[in-house]
Amino acid sequence: MKRWLKWTVLGMLVLVVALVVAGGLSIDRLAKTGVERGSSYALGVNTGVDELDLSLLGGSLTMDGLQVANPQGYRSPFLMRTGQFDLSVQPRSVLGDELVVRSFELNGLELNVEQTLTGSNVREILKNLQRFESTDPEQPDPAEPGKRVKVDRIVIRNVVANFHLPAALAERPIAVRVPEIVLTEVTNETTGGVMISELTSRMMASILAAVTEKAQGVVPADVLNDLRGQLSQLTAQLDPKTRELIEQVQGQVKGVLGEGVQGIQKDVTEGVGKVFRGLGNGPSQLPEPE
Repeated sequence: MKRWLKWTVLGMLVLVVALVVAGGLSIDRLAKTGVERGSSYALGVNTGVDELDLSLLGGSLTMDGLQVANPQGYRSPFLMRTGQFDLSVQPRSVLGDELVVRSFELNGLELNVEQTLTGSNVREILKNLQRFESTDPEQPDPAEPGKRVKVDRIVIRNVVANFHLPAALAERPIAVRVPEIVLTEVTNETTGGVMISELTSRMMASILAAVTEKAQGVVPADVLNDLRGQLSQLTAQLDPKTRELIEQVQGQVKGVLGEGVQGIQKDVTEGVGKVFRGLGNGPSQLPEPE
């Protein structure tokens, strides 16, 4: 009898452990799918995550290798790839409709800004964000996950933006580094949090704004003006919270020259201007940066 009871208790323990493990794996898959689909919806291009681990008991989420594909027609290997996300979450919120994030840190982000004679990959992404952030938005995609996220502070460290110019104008990419971006009061304008797609949109717009400010004096002005002009158009239609975040990062890096390639030759800069002026509607018609 005692032996039977012993094996019964042991079997129940094994079953409980199996259910916990299975539940954890299921939650990881759901969270991974939510991040991928929400980001893809906001940016308009495929987004994938290498690994995601959500701990219910520890209240933590770790994510590695979020990669955003380039729009069709661009040759750089990807638009953006991240290092490791470390999030501390409120455990009770994991199973609810709103995920409450206590801390959000990202270490490592690589961005490829590819400029051609007719446009850029970032311009295409900004068009998608403009659609998403419009004051007269389209109806939400029914396939978008319903999980909402609430986060106050986001820290992004070690950002590297590689500017790919036409081959005739630059032999290799120009690297611009932003050591740290800090976003505060990210979603606190609403008690219900925001969709993952909206959070992605806010982060992407803020990162591009920081890179643009940091690139002054490093990237040829005509190329930068194209990006600045697109950001200005987007800003006019953004929700107030995203505009606040852009102003935050611009204030953090404004007036500081970027690291990386410091000595861009004058003939390269002038050559970029001549090529774009020849297009008739290129970025040379946009105002010079202040």
